Amino acid sequence: MLSSPVYAYGINLQPAERVAEEVMKLNALLAQVVKETGVTFTLADLDQRFQSLLHQLEADGICQRDVDYLPVVTKELWLQAQLVTIQKLARGEKI
Repeated sequence: MLSSPVYAYGINLQPAERVAEEVMKLNALLAQVVKETGVTFTLADLDQRFQSLLHQLEADGICQRDVDYLPVVTKELWLQAQLVTIQKLARGEKI
């Protein structure tokens, strides 16, 4: 659930494993930025980046949109979980 944005956005891209992999790649990239620059991302920053990722995966044909779902957690809660992951990765902790 941590790396699957369908739970917060309701956007059901397939294959789901690829979406989760791309979310974790973005988390790792953002963690590197935090580590190198000390920048702090807001939830609005993360929302924009993750929505952009989802749109790009679909636009590039990497993933196909399936029937969407109703979100089961708030977008803010999911984004906070991503922020925690990014902060842990920036500190060199394992996820």
